[in-house]
Amino acid sequence: MHHPALTPKPNQNPMLTFTATYRNGTLIPDEPLPAHLEGKTLQIIIQEIPAVKKRRQLGSARGQVWMAPDFNDPLDDFQE
Repeated sequence: MHHPALTPKPNQNPMLTFTATYRNGTLIPDEPLPAHLEGKTLQIIIQEIPAVKKRRQLGSARGQVWMAPDFNDPLDDFQE
């Protein structure tokens, strides 16, 4: 994604939104930041984005679960 050139109005700081991953004490941007920010001090405000829960797919365990052919037969332990 290309970031548009940031041209702040006088006495106003530009705002840039980007996503990143925090891993092992390091913030890793998902995309490179604009080159004109190189060497500048940035203030970062963190907003956690909740993970998207994937819906279960019907039939995804097909063939992995089976039932014994005698599953519904009476158990010997309960016969009188």
